[in-house]
Amino acid sequence: MRLSKLQEPDVTTALSEEMASWDGKSATALQSLYERHRAEAGFVATILAHIVDVKLQRAATWLLKQHLETGDSLTASICRTILRALSVQEHWESKLHMLQCLPYLEIPEDASAGLEGFLEACLESDNKFVRAWAYNGFNELSLRFPRYRESVDGMLAQASMSEAASVRARIRDILKRR
Repeated sequence: MRLSKLQEPDVTTALSEEMASWDGKSATALQSLYERHRAEAGFVATILAHIVDVKLQRAATWLLKQHLETGDSLTASICRTILRALSVQEHWESKLHMLQCLPYLEIPEDASAGLEGFLEACLESDNKFVRAWAYNGFNELSLRFPRYRESVDGMLAQASMSEAASVRARIRDILKRR
């Protein structure tokens, strides 16, 4: 006999509780959480609810990135929600995860200016990973909107001479893929 709706466990509550209990360090724990909950109803909705929550956004953005990297897609509406959440990312890891999600997101024309602002702020980060992936984000922007191409080309050329070695390595990868 099938359980009634009232008797079914609340997946979003369980996922939220597990995200809240994450130790902030273990990628293995997040991977396990992802594997347990990824096919459940409410998985993406729960992630979206928590990418704006300062306490849970590191876990939520990691889960979002994993979701996209495993080949799952998102609707245009969900992509818009994610793009609107860029400006509230506080921890460098959350920013990094969101930057790493950009290649998988549909970016509508009217969201390009907001994305550009986020990317510019990320270029000012002390964290080299965030800066490296911000350059990648600018490349994504230029691939989708040709009006950015010339300025991004100049930005990448300058950064390939002035940035830290790890950032320059990411820029070389960007230029190889073009």
